[in-house]
Amino acid sequence: MWLLRLLWLIAPWSVGAAAADALGACSPDTARILSAELWGAWGVVLTATFVRRPWAMTVVRIAAPASIAAAIGSVIAAAAWNGDLAAPRAATAIAGAVITAAVALLPETGNSMVDGLSYGNERRMLLRPPFLLAVVPIPLVWAAVVAGAGVPLVLWAQGQWIWAVVTTVTGFAAAALGFRSLHQLSRRWVVFVPNGFVLHDAMATREPFLLRRADVVVLGPAPADIDLEAPDLVDISGNALGPVLLAELSVDVEVVPRSTGTAQVLAVSRVLFSPTRPGEMLAEAAQRRIPR
Repeated sequence: MWLLRLLWLIAPWSVGAAAADALGACSPDTARILSAELWGAWGVVLTATFVRRPWAMTVVRIAAPASIAAAIGSVIAAAAWNGDLAAPRAATAIAGAVITAAVALLPETGNSMVDGLSYGNERRMLLRPPFLLAVVPIPLVWAAVVAGAGVPLVLWAQGQWIWAVVTTVTGFAAAALGFRSLHQLSRRWVVFVPNGFVLHDAMATREPFLLRRADVVVLGPAPADIDLEAPDLVDISGNALGPVLLAELSVDVEVVPRSTGTAQVLAVSRVLFSPTRPGEMLAEAAQRRIPR
């Protein structure tokens, strides 16, 4: 987290410098307004890095990749309008944005931020996003959020009042809906509690469910040849990329999978799920005397 905060603190001297070059071609009033908007966004994200909460993680993980687009756009605009491309400054801006985004998207960063909700002997660890969402929908929704929030601000700064009003109504609505959708990914986690661990994934199940330590027979990597159609098995991994863990129980646990039809309660003794850091989760489970 401190590395992320440091990288965001120095962003004005990397991405900000490239943005200043691009703003040099704008009118003084437009440049001042856009500069104020950029500083405001920077301040909001910096504040979010100090708040270990899921909503703050959503803000950071939207804004950090957006800085890459801002850096590239600023470099292109500065080269087009000023007729001169300062290669070192361009490289510094883009590299700084890429490194910041990479750190923001690290599983360790996400786990640290969502664990801020934990109290007492709890610990939270994120689950990986479902494969089908990670491939196309998530990037598209992210783009809608960034464009919906950013375009109206640019138009207001340029004094294009009619288009500014139109995009403010439509863009901010799209950004709000997109943020809400992306925020659901920040609320999917494993929660270690004193008597076991809870799987909390509203995208896969209608209710969180507890796997008690006393009921766990074994917790470890899922075998490659596991029968996904077995009646005693429920798969909430969403075919996520990366290792999948299997929890086998000595008793059945009730799970209500998320579906478009009537809710169905399943009694299962095996559960597949995919944390972002499976090795770290198994180590935590071992410390809590959960069988492996």
